Amino acid sequence: MEECATLNDLQKWERLVEEQSSLFRLTLTDNQTLRIRVDELERELSVWKLAFKAAEDEKCNLQKQMLKLEKNIGSLRDDNPLLLCLIDGDGNIFSQDLLASGHTGGRQAAMLLTKGLTDYMVDVDAGSSGRGQVWLTVYCNKTGLMDTLVNNGICSASEFEAFVLGFNSASPLFSIVDVGGGKEAADAKIKECLRVFTRFPQTSRVFFGGGHDNGYTSTLSTLENEGLLEKIVLLRGYKTLAAELQHFDLPHLDIGGVFMTKKLPSSYTHRRSTPPAGFAPQEHDRQKINPKNFLVGTQSPVISTNTSFCRYLDPSLPLNKQTPRPCTFFYLSVCKQGDKCTYGHDYFLTAD
Repeated sequence: MEECATLNDLQKWERLVEEQSSLFRLTLTDNQTLRIRVDELERELSVWKLAFKAAEDEKCNLQKQMLKLEKNIGSLRDDNPLLLCLIDGDGNIFSQDLLASGHTGGRQAAMLLTKGLTDYMVDVDAGSSGRGQVWLTVYCNKTGLMDTLVNNGICSASEFEAFVLGFNSASPLFSIVDVGGGKEAADAKIKECLRVFTRFPQTSRVFFGGGHDNGYTSTLSTLENEGLLEKIVLLRGYKTLAAELQHFDLPHLDIGGVFMTKKLPSSYTHRRSTPPAGFAPQEHDRQKINPKNFLVGTQSPVISTNTSFCRYLDPSLPLNKQTPRPCTFFYLSVCKQGDKCTYGHDYFLTAD
């Protein structure tokens, strides 16, 4: 009996030793696995620490750069703000008194504009008005404008030339720019200037002298969508504002005595070009056409002496190569595009 008990105790002991050994082996294996995992995590943690430190350094550098840029922008905006003035000279026409005064009138117009713009800034932002620089440009078809002024008895050609010279010499930042006789040439330049310069932080205000023309609607809508319309101030010439521009509700500035308040009787949108070879000067002056006198459905124009301008074809080019091409609908039927049409409505065309 004692031998059986001893045997059972030995077996139990051996079983316990085996279980303990198995447990030790399992624990050792798990420890090794965990140690390897810990080493991997430590390496990964060191990588993340390095990445975090690099990110923190980059963030610190970016903050320093941002503070520096903000300081520079603030300096541009506050120390030397720009007051930009863009005028469509084909619509905002200077007053007769100024134009007829020639060189003196040009300098006086520049002075009145400068005073009007700076006085406006005193009212809305007294802090920046004393430091602002006025940069003013008038875009126009110089030849067409001069012809219209002369034909309406506003001034002579020499007075107009003297006015332009006086205006341009009044300030290095004041200029009257001749854009030529292309269709909407002045509009294109003003639209691009509006789009570019309103984005500059140093541009405090943009005085826009083009309220007579619906063609600027798309550009103003774009500026409104970008939150830049608050920089635009409408510099009014004519008392009547273009219908499509009225909904923008722009702040406006009227400078008395600078611009005509009413449109001239005839429009110089119909540009005059050099007559073709074979036309005598007196014949060229006599043969003027009025687009309203074209009969619907006929190619024969009715010659009128009441209209001042017409465009002649370049005899060396076919019709489809003229710039711009004559509008087929206008001469043969009715053009529904009106002033927005990109083709020519002001050609002198024979029946052929």
